[in-house]
Amino acid sequence: MKRNLIILAAAASLTLAACGGGSSDPVDVGFPQPAGTVAINFSVDDSVNRVFAAGDLQWKGSMIYDAATRKITEDATWGGPFAPLYDDGPWNVTNATTGQPGHEPAGATAGDNKWGVTIFMNAPAAAPVTISYGLIDHKFGDGWIWKGANGSFVVPVAGTTPITAAGMAFDPFGAIDFRLVLDTAAIDTQGGAVSWDLTTVKVKGSAWAWNEITMVDDGTKGDAVAADGKYTFVLSEWAGAGKTYNHTGLLKSGDEPAFVYVFSGVEYRDAGGLPTAAGASASIKPAAAWVDAAISNQPAGDKNNIITVP
Repeated sequence: MKRNLIILAAAASLTLAACGGGSSDPVDVGFPQPAGTVAINFSVDDSVNRVFAAGDLQWKGSMIYDAATRKITEDATWGGPFAPLYDDGPWNVTNATTGQPGHEPAGATAGDNKWGVTIFMNAPAAAPVTISYGLIDHKFGDGWIWKGANGSFVVPVAGTTPITAAGMAFDPFGAIDFRLVLDTAAIDTQGGAVSWDLTTVKVKGSAWAWNEITMVDDGTKGDAVAADGKYTFVLSEWAGAGKTYNHTGLLKSGDEPAFVYVFSGVEYRDAGGLPTAAGASASIKPAAAWVDAAISNQPAGDKNNIITVP
């Protein structure tokens, strides 16, 4: 009986080895964390609108990212390169489809339109390091899309505990259109001290990743009358599915789109240096008709022009 038990045990051991179940099997660790580093996690949620694709989003900040090592070093100039965001699963597990380690924080799910990345930084030896950051839409250059004040995280001296940097979720798009009209006959010349070059009249704003869009005075794209000196911008002509800025949409109640006019590369500002909307009017279209909207300046920060959607 004892001899039979020994034979059965040996056979079971051979079966486990043949099936890859032995203790010598390699353990999937995904991307090996570089020695002496702290893991830093970041993610943003686009699961409502689902408009971003691989390579679109980058985590911009006071850091330089090395794609080969996935490590960052501090850079106060924000010169980059910056870490792209991914939707390919956790960094510590191999993606079954690609056969490569994922890039997202541990526990993430590939293909859920929640974009993220885990990066690594050598733990400082002398003093804590603070990294400031935001988010850009790289499809539109350096298109800044982070909401509110810059985020930040601190890497402590000799730290080992993973850090989760605060992320954000994209709000669902609304259905309210937005129009700006600038009457160049009524712009602020600061008492004749400034002669604005109106060769190109553009507007940049938070609702379209702070890209500069050329306003028109040719009777197209929502402009009422061609060549009357009144330049027009209508959000729905540019934003939404199938449009130039397909990563953004129309407004909703509570939105506060900020914007600045740009004349031939120079921002339109008053004598005090603040962005101005002198000569401009704004309106929104919550239903069939356009409704006037008051233009003011942000109370803090860059003090850009702004409207509030009721």
